Amino acid sequence: MADVQLSLRAARVEDYLNDKLQTTADLEGLDILLENVQTQQDLLKQQLLEAEKHLAETTKASEAHRSALLQQARTFKSQQADVDRRLLIVTRSETSDDAIGKFDADIKALQHLDIATGYVELLAQVEDLSAEARRNFKSSPQAALQPYLGLQKLAIALKEAQPAAEDAAPHLVDHVEKTAQHLWKQMKDAFASEFEKVLTRMKWPSKDVSLAGSLEQEWTEGVEKLLELQEPELNVQNDHIKPYEEPLVLLPLEVMIKPLDLRFQYHFSGDRPTNKLDKPEYFLSHIMGLINNYNDFFATCLQPLLRTRFRTSNLSMTSIFIDSTSALITALLPMLRRKVFGVIPQVAKQPQLLSHFIHELMSFDISLRDEWGYDGGSGVDGWKGLTWEVLVKKDWFGRWLEVEMTFALSRYQNIIDPSESFEIDYESVEPSATKPTNAAIRVNDLLETITDRYRPLPSFSQKLRFLIDIQIAIFDLFHSRLVALSKAFPHLAPSRNFRRKE
Repeated sequence: MADVQLSLRAARVEDYLNDKLQTTADLEGLDILLENVQTQQDLLKQQLLEAEKHLAETTKASEAHRSALLQQARTFKSQQADVDRRLLIVTRSETSDDAIGKFDADIKALQHLDIATGYVELLAQVEDLSAEARRNFKSSPQAALQPYLGLQKLAIALKEAQPAAEDAAPHLVDHVEKTAQHLWKQMKDAFASEFEKVLTRMKWPSKDVSLAGSLEQEWTEGVEKLLELQEPELNVQNDHIKPYEEPLVLLPLEVMIKPLDLRFQYHFSGDRPTNKLDKPEYFLSHIMGLINNYNDFFATCLQPLLRTRFRTSNLSMTSIFIDSTSALITALLPMLRRKVFGVIPQVAKQPQLLSHFIHELMSFDISLRDEWGYDGGSGVDGWKGLTWEVLVKKDWFGRWLEVEMTFALSRYQNIIDPSESFEIDYESVEPSATKPTNAAIRVNDLLETITDRYRPLPSFSQKLRFLIDIQIAIFDLFHSRLVALSKAFPHLAPSRNFRRKE
């Protein structure tokens, strides 16, 4: 074996020399060649020493790691035996498997106890906040607001956490919400009662209303307390407000509207002369009158308080909370909505009254939008209007469409029935224009009237129903009549049907 290795080494040396010393001239560089060979040999020896040193270090580290693992294994085995022994003692079991099962049951019981403790602590916190608010709101209403707001935030946080917890504590959330609502009602009633006393001294809502002397400060404090009490609720609705939802009324205005609501009910209920089914414009104009009469007062006295309260919050972009006029309109709408919803079933039985009622209600909606810039708090989506609530939410659109269709078809029949309907009207257009018949002019007027009826509707689908069910139906009827006349034309006496007007 050694002879073979020597032979291979000799062969490699011979090959190397043959490669480097091929000519006589190569012998002159022999010294350099030997020097290079010596340098390479020294480098290889250095690399070999370093490799041996690294091997020794790695072997030593591996041995140390192996020893540490063995020691950890012995320690773990000892600890496991100690745990098993303790489990057997604690659980009074005979085997480790029985002990583990009992220990798991104890752990679950402890977890349930920990959850129950958390519930009890949370309930105690709710009770403490509620009790603190109750203690303070009569003697110091302002001091009562802070514990109430803390309770309200807790209720909101619990409700928001429910989805992540897979609705784990619905009874707890319900209890906290009901506690917060009950406390809110108590505080609202107390604050509103104090505010009503201030309003009485102000002589609200008479023409002699005054904020002289200390009344201005008392008015301001009353408004601010009610707004602060309501602000969490306003924020919740503001984050999810929809154009079809009824917006919240600011609490100060809710209190101030009460005497106006009583006056409204007095005039527009029972058998009083102002309460007539065929005169919806009476109560609609009454609401417009209230807006005109009290808008200046609210713009002067309430607007600065709203701006101060909400200008740094998310509510600053919602008109019904930051704008006094919009807030006033929002406060007046509930009484009007109640009246409208009460009247509509009665007028729906009489087609003429229903048509007039919807027309007046549309005009009212347009006035609020165009004259007062009311958007219902929906911003670019805009306020859908009371007409939309009646026709869509209360589902009276079908009945109204039926009434309008009956009127339109009846009117159409009255247009084409007279014998002179298809006479040429030479005077209604320029001499060079095509001359229409009397019927064509009047049918066109009818179609324009129908368009005016449904133009204010916010729903495109409802406008389309008017177009298809009424206007196109009239077009079809008129077209059929014209076709029939054209076929009968050769048999008609021109002097009878197309006489020139004298």
